[in-house]
Amino acid sequence: MSRHTLLLILALWLLLVWTQSLDVNSWAYNRDAIANGEYWRLITGHFIHLNNMHLLLNMLGVGLVLMLFDSVLAIWQWFVFLLASAFIIGVMIYFTLPQVQGYVGLSGVIHGLYVLATMQLLTQPKERNFALILAVMVTLKLLTENGVQGTSFTANLIGGHVLLPAHLYGAEVGLLFGVLAWLSKRLNADKKQE
Repeated sequence: MSRHTLLLILALWLLLVWTQSLDVNSWAYNRDAIANGEYWRLITGHFIHLNNMHLLLNMLGVGLVLMLFDSVLAIWQWFVFLLASAFIIGVMIYFTLPQVQGYVGLSGVIHGLYVLATMQLLTQPKERNFALILAVMVTLKLLTENGVQGTSFTANLIGGHVLLPAHLYGAEVGLLFGVLAWLSKRLNADKKQE
């Protein structure tokens, strides 16, 4: 693992631990507050957690994804995607899930990071088989999550409801950014050949 990736993981972990000490009610996704102009909650809600177990699981998740895909993206790309996906997922929740009044957690963004990085690996011939395995794994996870009703193991572990559509939205955002990155590379390659 590169030094830059390690620093990014540590910085994210410090941010997540710090935000956990803040007043959750001021930063969590809250539909009524967003409707009243507190738009920052579309992003900040992802960095607040239900409790310390929820925080720990998301810290491990983001750390594992960044370690697994260490050199796939530049640090600034990880950071930009992290913020952009948090905002887009928040907007998607707001407009497609009107019944959701509150939301906290980074798991949707983590799914987006995973899918985006997997898409990047698919463009590398030496990594294509590994990337296909990763793509199948996340697809099966999302299909099982969104096809099963009831209480999940994670919900029992964190003592709260898991908003499974956020995982799907994160994966969709990662897929969209992955396709856009692939198209950008293709256009640049075509321009160089002219």
